[in-house]
Amino acid sequence: MKKYLLITVITLLTVGVTAQTLIATSNHPGATANHNQRKIVRSSSGNIFVVFVDWFNQQNLIKGVMYDKNNGQWNNPFEIINGHNPTLSISNENIIHLLYESNDPITKIRHMSTDNFINWTDSFVVSDTSFKCKLPVADMDESGNLNVFYKQTNEDFTESLIYTRVNGDSLIESKSIVTKSEINDIAIANHLQYFNNYLYFAIQYNQDSLQFYFTENLMENFDTLYTAIGQQPCITFNSFWEYSTDFNCARFLYIDPDTQLVEIECFDLAVSDPNQLETFGLVEYVCVDDIAPPIGYSYLFVEGGWIFHGFSYGVSWQWNEIMETVSGLQISNPSIAYKKFNFEYIDFIWMDGSGYNFDIYYMRDEKHIWLG
Repeated sequence: MKKYLLITVITLLTVGVTAQTLIATSNHPGATANHNQRKIVRSSSGNIFVVFVDWFNQQNLIKGVMYDKNNGQWNNPFEIINGHNPTLSISNENIIHLLYESNDPITKIRHMSTDNFINWTDSFVVSDTSFKCKLPVADMDESGNLNVFYKQTNEDFTESLIYTRVNGDSLIESKSIVTKSEINDIAIANHLQYFNNYLYFAIQYNQDSLQFYFTENLMENFDTLYTAIGQQPCITFNSFWEYSTDFNCARFLYIDPDTQLVEIECFDLAVSDPNQLETFGLVEYVCVDDIAPPIGYSYLFVEGGWIFHGFSYGVSWQWNEIMETVSGLQISNPSIAYKKFNFEYIDFIWMDGSGYNFDIYYMRDEKHIWLG
């Protein structure tokens, strides 16, 4: 159901993808898991690409499913490669990059790419093969760099945040950024429209500590922008269109110790005070869509077995709307398309089911309500 609390509403353009569609099934309880691992991207031509994990023959298997805009339908799911915890990133030229964890006892981070989602390059390892490595997240910048973060378990059982840069299908560099006793989560965001090489990232460590960072020089150095207590950090980053690339705007979102959503605005590295977003209870899961400054940004959160699509107009307005709610039997692990940028609507997926029988659904919803 939709909840409109504004006085004036201007209807957005109608979009042509079915509102809620069953696109795949999986036997894996974490088929679309990890809120910052992007399981869904869209191309400039309007095609939509999804990855998820299945369980077959006693091993993890990464599968893909694609919406073909020309045919107006979803294709059948297909096998891509053995592995789990995949994440997608798409370049300005519509090259799709896949990062994932191998099924090896000492887990490796591997990379492969495609220009059509069917024919993939050979996979290669981007992590140190001596250590167990997990939870890759990735995004693309203006120069075509695939920026990757993942966590590495060290010999002393500490965990390090590792930065790796891939260009084309070549590993350019890899280095350790920070080491903690435990790293629980990682977030990453390059510019939504590929205007620059700026990079925001965040970690959750030692269960409930958050740090948000910024770099403008491919991790030669970086600054700490904001620290907090909470979990599930999210980042989205874009420019004000009337100022082109001269005015950059990022939003940070996380769940605070009271299990409420908190947002932070970052305008050209000037960080705002925190603002708590309106929810209905205890937030369990959150992921963020692309920001459309100066209007705001979309986000999804799970609460009480429901998915809520919210839109925030920002800290200065202290105003957010619930655009859509989705119910089911046992909803989990939504994932929202970060790229490519779309001003009018959001695309997202989620799981519904229990045990080893899960349906994967897709939905498109209008991004926001126009203020008028």
